[in-house]
Amino acid sequence: MSNLNIKTFKGTPFERGRIIGRIYRSNGVVFTITNQNTSVFKDQLKAYEKHYPQILEEIRGVADGGGYNERHIMQKLLTYQCLAYEQSFKSPKSCTIFSIKNKHGVFVGRNYDWIPKTTEVFQFYRIQGPNINDVLIGTDMDLTERGTNPKNLLYDPDDAINSKGLFIGLTYASYDAVACGINPTHMIKLVAETCDTVDEAVSVFKRTPVCLPKNFFIADRYGNTAVVEHAAKKFRVLYPKGDILIHTNHYQDPELAKNERVLKRYPTNTTYLRYYEVLRNANEKKNTFQFKDVIGLLGNMDNYVYQDLPNMGTIWTLALDIKRRKYKLYWNHKQKRKEIVLTV
Repeated sequence: MSNLNIKTFKGTPFERGRIIGRIYRSNGVVFTITNQNTSVFKDQLKAYEKHYPQILEEIRGVADGGGYNERHIMQKLLTYQCLAYEQSFKSPKSCTIFSIKNKHGVFVGRNYDWIPKTTEVFQFYRIQGPNINDVLIGTDMDLTERGTNPKNLLYDPDDAINSKGLFIGLTYASYDAVACGINPTHMIKLVAETCDTVDEAVSVFKRTPVCLPKNFFIADRYGNTAVVEHAAKKFRVLYPKGDILIHTNHYQDPELAKNERVLKRYPTNTTYLRYYEVLRNANEKKNTFQFKDVIGLLGNMDNYVYQDLPNMGTIWTLALDIKRRKYKLYWNHKQKRKEIVLTV
């Protein structure tokens, strides 16, 4: 992708959904029910009605705007992540997020890694509406190995920064558990729309079930950071040690680590290499690390953090000076690297 066109979706959840629905329709998106597991849908619908009814209104808007069958699209979007969790992708999923705190500030760096064709379709977009924070969202458009045809692409959040200075981003996790609850990508939206601080975000996780294992890295404008390591039926919260917090794809909590499966599912996953590469660099520059050093670390093609493999690549990089609310996005690393300053 040479240029980045940041769309803005405004209005109530229903109104924002209608705009997205029209885009889906023009792209040829079809919502078909491939797994008629109605019991899963009923349980998921109950969870959403209790914990995130606003997104149900958005989905109704998508159905209205795109002329879709409301039940079909509702069933698809509430269940497809948990029903497809055991699907084996050829590519070992990746991603790296870290934070460093020192006298210069609190800096967060994020590499979003996925199949290289994601560079052709990823997007950043804004949502604005009544009674929510303004949110800037990064998405791989739910790209899978089905390909980059627009009919396969959905606005499914992977990163979010809100108008209160809170960041939340996902990294892949693997654990033998699936539960009834909110999809991880929808949790990104829920937290970004409603929370100002890390503590508020953690409180949302305490009262809201999540259907799949994922890791959520959270940072706020006060310089607080945390990781929610989620295993669907339980989760743990990690905080910085020595002013450094790093997360890749393996669980660090001792109890969760006993049953994690990232290397069993994807033996070539570089989760430990990336973790210790960041840790080595963070320890080496801990007292001198500044905003410019984020891209120096994450965009360095000669280290283990940057991904440049036939089936896995670094798609975008975020550099956040979290207390000064200064944000940069980098992409197109392999050609002439592009960058923009992000505003929320």
